[in-house]
Amino acid sequence: MERRHFVRTTLAGAASAAVGLAAAPAARAAQTPALHNIVFTENDPGHFAGLQKLHVPIVKVANGVLKVRTPHPMSEAHYIVSHTVVLEDGRFLSRKTFNWHDKPISEHPLPAGFKGTVTITSTCNLHDWWLTRVTV
Repeated sequence: MERRHFVRTTLAGAASAAVGLAAAPAARAAQTPALHNIVFTENDPGHFAGLQKLHVPIVKVANGVLKVRTPHPMSEAHYIVSHTVVLEDGRFLSRKTFNWHDKPISEHPLPAGFKGTVTITSTCNLHDWWLTRVTV
């Protein structure tokens, strides 16, 4: 359990730090060198250019629930490990882990009345950590 707490805390902190990646271009330019080729986005796939469509989490919001899907094939050798959701103030909301035989789809209920930006990550066992942001 201690390892899970460490991973959850680490991912929440890293997601909070990476929130600026989807910011205005000037802010993104100032932060890109520190996170380039560490955190990947649709607009900054780094050395994984061309793999965005399979790794960037797709998010829909309905009735106070985030529905996250990563359109990635799942095999024992190559799969999506998890989805993590962090609210704009850095609060960890939830994490769903996957086995290679699962579909990389998850649901994350938002706090009642939540309005703001949410950071969602999708982690691939071979192609690292992909991030997207949505405003609710």
